Amino acid sequence: MKKIIKTIIASALLSISTPSLAQSETLPSSAFSQLNIVEQPTISPNGELIAAVYNTDGATQQVVISPFGKVDLTTILKLRNQSERIVKLRWVNNERLLVSADYPEHMYGSSRRVGQLFAVNKDGSELKEIKLRKLTDTKDWSWLVSGDQIVSMLPHDPEHILLQQVSERDNYFPSVYKINVYSGSSEKFAPSLQKPSYFIGDSTGRSVVAVAVEDLTRTFYLWQEDAGQWKEIGSYEAFEEDGFTPVLYEPANNTLIVKTYQKSDKQEVWRYSLDTDEWVEPLFQNETYDVASVMEHNGQVIGFGYTADMPEVEFIAPAFKQRQALVENTFKGMNPIVVDFDKSVNKLLVKTYSASGPSRFYFIDLANKAGGLWMALQPALENKQFPAKQPIEFEASDGLVLNGYLINGGDADRPLVVMPHGGPWQRDTQVFHPLEHMFVNAGYAVLQVNFRGSSGFGSSYEARGYGEWGQRMQQDVLDGVAWVKEQQLADVDDSCVVGWSYGGYVSLFAATNTPTQFNCYVSIAGVSDINAILEDTRAGETAQMVDNIMVGDRDSEQGKAHLEAISPIASFGKLKRPTLLVHGTGDVVVPDDQSEAFYKAAKGYNLPVELLLLENGTHSLDSNPNRKQAFDRVINFVKANIE
Repeated sequence: MKKIIKTIIASALLSISTPSLAQSETLPSSAFSQLNIVEQPTISPNGELIAAVYNTDGATQQVVISPFGKVDLTTILKLRNQSERIVKLRWVNNERLLVSADYPEHMYGSSRRVGQLFAVNKDGSELKEIKLRKLTDTKDWSWLVSGDQIVSMLPHDPEHILLQQVSERDNYFPSVYKINVYSGSSEKFAPSLQKPSYFIGDSTGRSVVAVAVEDLTRTFYLWQEDAGQWKEIGSYEAFEEDGFTPVLYEPANNTLIVKTYQKSDKQEVWRYSLDTDEWVEPLFQNETYDVASVMEHNGQVIGFGYTADMPEVEFIAPAFKQRQALVENTFKGMNPIVVDFDKSVNKLLVKTYSASGPSRFYFIDLANKAGGLWMALQPALENKQFPAKQPIEFEASDGLVLNGYLINGGDADRPLVVMPHGGPWQRDTQVFHPLEHMFVNAGYAVLQVNFRGSSGFGSSYEARGYGEWGQRMQQDVLDGVAWVKEQQLADVDDSCVVGWSYGGYVSLFAATNTPTQFNCYVSIAGVSDINAILEDTRAGETAQMVDNIMVGDRDSEQGKAHLEAISPIASFGKLKRPTLLVHGTGDVVVPDDQSEAFYKAAKGYNLPVELLLLENGTHSLDSNPNRKQAFDRVINFVKANIE
């Protein structure tokens, strides 16, 4: 069967898997600004349908349904306005879907996205909003509104889920409720701990693990339906002890599956016994990278995800391991990953990744020996020729070995666009991204540096970035530019910095502290005032304590003075080169007043600064109209300032 399915799929790919070898053409920015046509495709348990988020040409998102293996999309749910975004889709059973969504709200001095949950039939009928109770205006609600409060999908109960909710009777702390996804009726499953908490379910739907967060202490409790009470099972102090994050409770063995740094500098996955308080066995270890995800199926761990240069998976369940091997053998050189499957595990969705072109989704039907392309996510960029991202490694000025990526198409004369990533506790990968390749297509080289503080490379690498905003993390990016110049890989004397989120901070800090090193600076959703953003978006005491460690002390006068000193707005008067600020008015991660305040300050002194505000734009600018405006303005700005 493997040979047959491989032949079928290979023949289906002949006309679409290889990019055109014709001379690369210069494309308009609109070709790169389009969001992926679909996101989060998920197969119904019986394998008959695929549900997905559809990004329209307008600003609102839709939920669509398609027969498995066909591109015959039917809309079953439209969001009400452009500020709402779909967070996640889940099949409850073969007939009904759960749709998690959220919208921005500014309350009590803080900006958050407030969660919503809808249930809808596959034909769009019987739409039901499962309302999350809101806190009164006298309470700190910031930990509540995460946008997705589902504790367990209860795989053996097709009409119910376990949901985290709050109640006035529990002093506005969360409890776990059993919810009917048709009627919305609820009954309490597990009571509140009377502490800020979040919950993790098990495969049987009869147990729940609670993680209570108090200051920097993480305490774990177990609720078993038969026992009817919470039992403390462990605790640790964040940043002081090597802790762990529970992923799954295994009631048969009274064990936890956890992600942990206790055994290595890299985050691993272990099985931990609650009976003996001992580490039983490692389930995933990698010498170079942290685990990113733990994959489950029917309450069992089936594999693990991590990111090297490309996303990688390692399945341990035999059936899934076999299927991933088949996929890799079929889609050679396309970095394929099985991303979803039906209950029988015979119908698969595969996502491919490339360093030189957009991703695609393919379908495989093992039972019927069929397969082929389901969806090309960026049609305007299909079969175009783009230079590939190349991994790089170099030493920072203090000797730390750093990594990153360079795209220059083998042409050392290309002007350089420096693109520091966001987070800062994220990382860049080798995966094709439209914004980067918009610059490459226009004739520029692109440099990305995984500066210290980037995540995925172990706890030490990340911790080296704590408290280093505007300092060693900033210098790492400049060291990367110096390395490119030394290696003669691009024209560094004609260059610009373009950053998003924390990357926008890097760009603004460079604009005000190395104001003549680059021709221009672009900040998309960037931070200009650190003290202000910490006050605006992180209201809880625990969040403040975390900020004090990871960003800088904001409790003492000396600490606040330091944060002010490394805030670009404190040095706006040093601005000398053209600087563009782009921000969405619906951004709750970095509010748009961060860009507006910097713009007003600099413009007041007639300094070279521009501002583009995008109505209802989120932090990711994840609507096609907003992206089109932003990408067009950014590329034209860079072209105007780099000859």
